[in-house]
This record gives sequence, structure tokens and C-alpha cells, in this order.
Amino acid sequence: MNLKLLTSATIILLCTGLLTGQDKIFTASAPAVVKAGEQFQYVIEGSEQGVLLLPPLNGFQLLAGPFSSYSSHSQWVNGKMTMKTVVTYTHVLRATAKGSFTIPPATIKVGRKEYKTNKVQIVVNEGTAVAPLPGSNQPADAGSPAVAEASDENPVFLRVIPSRRDVYVGEQFVSGLKVYTRVNTRPSSSAKDIPYEGFYKKTVDPDANAQQQDIGGQQYITQVIQRHILIPQKSGEIVIGPYESEWMVQQRVQRRSSNNIFDNFFDDPFFNGIQDVPMKLATKPVTIVVRPLPPNAPAGFTGGVGDYSLNASLSAGEIEVNEALSLIITIRGTGNLPLLGEPEVSLPPDHDLYDITRSVNTNTSGNLINGSVTFEYPIVARHAGRFRIAPVQFTWFDPGSKQYRTSTTEEFTFTVLKGESEEGQGSVYVPGVMHESVEDIGTDIRDIIRIPQVFTPLASSLFAKTWYKSLYPLSALMGILTLILIRLGARRNADLKLVRNRQANRSARVRLKKADRCRKAEDRDGFYEEVGKAIWGYLADKLNIETSGLSRDVIIQELDQREISEEVRTAFLRILDESEFSRFAPSSEKSEVNQLYKDAVTLIRNLENSL
Repeated sequence: MNLKLLTSATIILLCTGLLTGQDKIFTASAPAVVKAGEQFQYVIEGSEQGVLLLPPLNGFQLLAGPFSSYSSHSQWVNGKMTMKTVVTYTHVLRATAKGSFTIPPATIKVGRKEYKTNKVQIVVNEGTAVAPLPGSNQPADAGSPAVAEASDENPVFLRVIPSRRDVYVGEQFVSGLKVYTRVNTRPSSSAKDIPYEGFYKKTVDPDANAQQQDIGGQQYITQVIQRHILIPQKSGEIVIGPYESEWMVQQRVQRRSSNNIFDNFFDDPFFNGIQDVPMKLATKPVTIVVRPLPPNAPAGFTGGVGDYSLNASLSAGEIEVNEALSLIITIRGTGNLPLLGEPEVSLPPDHDLYDITRSVNTNTSGNLINGSVTFEYPIVARHAGRFRIAPVQFTWFDPGSKQYRTSTTEEFTFTVLKGESEEGQGSVYVPGVMHESVEDIGTDIRDIIRIPQVFTPLASSLFAKTWYKSLYPLSALMGILTLILIRLGARRNADLKLVRNRQANRSARVRLKKADRCRKAEDRDGFYEEVGKAIWGYLADKLNIETSGLSRDVIIQELDQREISEEVRTAFLRILDESEFSRFAPSSEKSEVNQLYKDAVTLIRNLENSL
């Protein structure tokens, strides 16, 4: 009994420790685009239960909630127990006004600690605007989602719904692919993402739950099946082209009528069948107006659009000559972080700057790209002294205020100490001047030879000798002979049959040497295998037979055609049988390896002489 209590207490303590050691992370999520008057879910998910404090919900009405749910599961992996807990708080909200709203971070109190969620941005469009039917020429309202009217001819349709249609270059917004259906439907195959040409796109999770929506007096089930964060790369009107996808739609199929009285009885609609019918759906084109950024951007602008902060630091304040340090610049915030350019840095002259490294750490919480980008500037100091790095400026465009903003770091200084290889004292660093010590003046700088050069007449030189002149035609002749030999060798090697025939004996000797090593190492199975390979390989190359066509009957027939002696053929069959039998026979019945090796060498030599 005491043992059971001790075991139960140990398991409870272990589970408690695992739960306590989990990272407490709480995230908030909601649809990126809703309609005025539409109900939607605002969900907070975390790893532990606590007291939830909602932020001010300006622009939204809390209808119900929070509805909390709790789930946990554990598993054993390699003798270790892992446990995961998921706590979900669900709220039902209603949008009360049109516009762009941000729900501030919520607060969750767990014990004595407080945790914050991410903020969530939601765009609310008009709730009464309705786009024309698919195929009509009437334009849709530019300020509302493109939704087709309800009709019997359109039980299922797709729409691309952007959160905004008027943005700046580099300004992020959300676009979702939404399905509207009044019947049971499903995609026929794995759907591809919308290409979104002209945009940088980042995929985010679509809605997990479907919603019900009244369109033209008919009830549709709607759900976002794709959602992307888009960043336009050019100004002007960018058209998101039609996106096609094939879906399987359930339809009632009427039985075929006939003159049979029993068939007519079953013509009642009650007996009609249901089957999946493929239907190709296509979205309507959506135009996004992309405005260019204001001209005359300040210094330090590298294409950033959003809300950022700048931080910079030096990895070391004091180094020696030929050592390295790094200037690390980190840009944090919300915006087009993956597309930011490198800030311009004014480094001291006569130092080496290596390739700048860039690391991006982003997330898509709150339907926005958040995170940081870090630039590392590696610098190798080449001179001793005290040096200065001018303040770094980073400029970005803020779409909210529609103006440029600039952040500037402080000035950086670092000291370079004289290394052991530096000679002399009191050296002063002068920008633009390279100082190098001369180690050996006798070898680095030599005096000009002042003795006049003695010239030799051409008639008495080597080039005027008769025997030397005769080397010219002899060299040309040797070159011609070399080319001829090369051509003959290439032509000879082009005949693969002849090449195999010539190399058959060499390949067999290599196999036999390997068999001999196995014999000396007392590896009998390897010995018998190599002997068999040597004999089969030799005959295949010598007789020009493909490996797939090798057999005893084919070999004997070829040897008969070449009038090989009966003694050689008998030796071939005997050695082949012994090697194959001994390879799989018990140890007591294996052939003598020494004698078999000598017989194999003799057989290859006799075949070479005969063939």
C-alpha cells in the first residue's frame, strides 16, 4: 500500500513539474476582415488557466463569453514523459462600425504573474453592400468585400476579400480566399495558393470555424480557406487575377424515366440519388490601388514601411590589431521586415569590412508581420588607435501618419591596441595613409646594377648553329606523329568490344588478387565469390557477352565455336562448380582453397592463350 502511495505521489509531482516548466505563451486571434453587424469569434489560447482581463473593445460589442475549454495530453518518448496543455477562451463579438480597428493585448493573471497577448488588427467593411452576380458587368463596391448575390444558379462560389484596396507601396494588408456555400461541398484536390503577382506574400492560418451569413435572403455557410499577408512591390493598380479551383458539389440526380410501371413508381423525388458533381469555381478580379511613397525621402531610408524602432551596439570596445569586432544593428517593429535594406554605416577608413550578415525573425500574430531584423557588420582593425563610428540613421515611412520618421543611434568609439607584430613606438594613425614596417632593407629594396651589359653577336649564339636549326622540322614531324598516334588510340578505344577483349585478362587478374587476399585472410566465402566473379567476368569480356546473357550453355557453345580443347572446357566447368558449391556448402565439404586458386589461375592463362 505504501509503495502504491509513493508511486502515485511521484507521478503527481512529475506531472506538476512538467506543467510548471511549460512556456506560458498566450496568443489572440480573430478574422482579419468582417462586415459591420457580423458576429465573429475572438479567441485567446494559452498553456495554463488563469484570470482573463479583456482590453477595451472599441468598435466591437461583446455578445457572449468567455467560453473556456481545457485539454491536455501526455506521451512517453525515449523514457521521458512530455505533457501539453491547451486552454482556450472564446468570445463572441459583433462589429458596430466600419473602419480599421485594433484590439489591444489582453492580460492573463497566472498566480502572481501577468502575461500579455498580441494585439489583433481587424478591418470592418460595410455590411449591406452586395457585389453583382458572377458574369455580370456591374462593378462591385470598392469599399466592401466582393460577394455574389444569392441565387439558385450559384449554390457555391469563391471570393478574394482584401482587408484594404488602397495602400502604399510596402504597406502590408491581409487578403483571404473565402468560400460561400448552401450545399455540401469539398475541394476535389489539394488547392494551390493564389499567386498574387506583384505582391510579397506571407501565408497565415485561415479561420478554423465556419460562419453563417445572410446574403439576399438566403443563408450561406462561409469560411476563409486561405489567408495571406500581402506587401505590394510596385505602385499603380495591381489586379489580383481570377483564381480557379475545382470543387465537388453534392447534387440530387433524378432517375431515368421509362415506360415500365415499376420504374414510373420510383420516379418520385424521394427516390432520387445524391452524388458528387465536379464544378470549377473562379474568383472575380480584384483591383488594389497602390500609391507611391512621398518623394524626397530623408537620408537613411532603405524601403521600410510600418512602425519600427532602432537599436545598435558594438560587440567589443577594445581589440588588438588584426582582430575583429562587429557592429550589430537591430530593427524591431511591425511592417515589411523581410524586405528591409541594410542601413548605411560610415566606418573608419583603412579597416576591412566583410560581408554583412542578415537574420530575420518574424511572426504573424494579429494578422500582421511582427518581429526583428538584425544586421551584423564584421570589421577587422588594421591600425592601432582610437576610432569613431558615426551615428547610424534609419528612416521609414509610417502609413498611419503618412510621413517619414527617422531614428538615430548614438556615436560608437572603439580602441585598437598595438599587437606584438607592430614595431616602433608612438605611431599616430592618419586616415588614408597606410603604415607598414620594413623588415629587411637588404632584400626589400635593391640598388640598380650599374655594370654595362655585354651583348653577344647572333652569329656566335646557339640559334645560328646548323644542328639547332634542324630541330625545327624534327619537332614538327614529332608533333604530327603524336597527333596520328592520338587519333589511332582514340579510334581503337572507340571500339568497346575490342576494349573489353583487351582488358579481360587484366580484370581477371585483379579479381584473382582479391581472391588471394581473402584466401590469406581465411575468408573462404569471399574467396569463392571472387573466383567465380573472375571466371565469369573474364569470359563475358573476352567473348563479348552481356552479363544478362551469361549461362553455362552459352559459354560452352562459344568455346566449341572457337575449338577450345576439351581439357580446358572440363576445367572451366569443374572450377565453376567447386566455387559455387563451396560457397554455400557446410564447412566440412568446402574445397581446398589453395588448389582451387592454382587451378583458377591456370584456367585463365590457358583461356588467354587459346582465345
